[in-house]
Amino acid sequence: MRNLSALLFVLLLCSLQLVSSGPDAGNRAICCPNLTQKKLPLKRIVSYNWSRSDCSIKAVVFKMISGKMFCVDPASDWVNNHMKAVDQRTKGPATGKQTSSKH
Repeated sequence: MRNLSALLFVLLLCSLQLVSSGPDAGNRAICCPNLTQKKLPLKRIVSYNWSRSDCSIKAVVFKMISGKMFCVDPASDWVNNHMKAVDQRTKGPATGKQTSSKH
């Protein structure tokens, strides 16, 4: 009886591991119940992500300095501008060749 209980416990743990390591595991994308209508301040945005593809509302999710997440409409011009600005900010300086002119 003990062996059967131990076996069932191990099987339960394995099945939980399989469920938690599914296709969306580690993906922080969420489903948004609604969209925020107000324009968020760019300087307070740390990062962004897209809502999951299986969600009913397609949204961009901005993560703020405070840790709060806001779902916004990806069709809005200001949202696209903010996304580009965050991309530029997080990309860092260009690492192209620099030329110097010595006279």
